[in-house]
Amino acid sequence: MADDEPAIHVCDDWINLTFLDWKAVRAAQIALSADKYWTEIVPGLDSIAIQFDPALVSPDEAVTMIRDQLHHAAPVSNKTNILVTIPVCYDADLAPDREYVARELGITAEALPSWHASRLQRVAMLGFMPGFAYLESAACPAIDRLANPRQLVKAGSIGIIGRQSCIYSFDSPGGWPIIGRTPLRLFDPAKTQPALLSAGATVRFESISKEAFDHWPQEAEE
Repeated sequence: MADDEPAIHVCDDWINLTFLDWKAVRAAQIALSADKYWTEIVPGLDSIAIQFDPALVSPDEAVTMIRDQLHHAAPVSNKTNILVTIPVCYDADLAPDREYVARELGITAEALPSWHASRLQRVAMLGFMPGFAYLESAACPAIDRLANPRQLVKAGSIGIIGRQSCIYSFDSPGGWPIIGRTPLRLFDPAKTQPALLSAGATVRFESISKEAFDHWPQEAEE
């Protein structure tokens, strides 16, 4: 781990650690995941929350164990051996905000698919709902959330607000500008690994046609 100690906030059965960057969060997640005393580990963009059973370990003991585990944590490189390709249809029917986003980026709507698909993105965290992925990429112009959030955003929709993208795993309300949709299922509770994506993975978007989207074989998700 880096020499910088995380900021530590202790509750009755939770400990929250705040770090300087995502690599430290990921390293902490890996180091802590093997310990039987932690009942839940929840990584965020720059923090990680660890739940423990106070009947088994006191808060002070938990902090001591966490510090020891972080001291022996291996650093995480900028590269990852997990690369997930996400097919996306950027057709206007599935991308209601592509004109707005393209205008904010200073490009044409026709150029938006190649622009977005050319940017490798890292899964920063899962949250909001099961399988909902927050992704980060290189800096780009800021894009505001919608002034009036939609009551329904379809599962698979790709949202963007600048350097951050998201993928909706279920139909839900939402305020992210939508620039496309993937036919892949982001969360399947019947699978051994229910969530398609995981924190730290790299995502590459691949542009597909509306016809390919409409006829996408579900078997391809296995």
